[in-house]
Amino acid sequence: MIKQASTDHLEAAGSGSFSSATTIAALLFLAAKFPHRQFNSAELSVLSGVGRTAMSQIKNASDTPFSLGKCTLQRLDAWLAKHPGYKQD
Repeated sequence: MIKQASTDHLEAAGSGSFSSATTIAALLFLAAKFPHRQFNSAELSVLSGVGRTAMSQIKNASDTPFSLGKCTLQRLDAWLAKHPGYKQD
């Protein structure tokens, strides 16, 4: 029974969600310390507060700020400033 509990814990940790406070803090640190670092859409969704559905639409836009599936936070912010319909309040 103990082995099963530890396996469940590992599966939950490896699910790819960015819900832990440590992970969010690490992303915020990277964005602040390295402004030219590129993030994937899931990471940018956490950093910018834009939902994953809207982030997918941004990636598929004709003038997308993404390059090879990644984008800097500054480039996304500049793109969102030109497209206010994607911002979430």
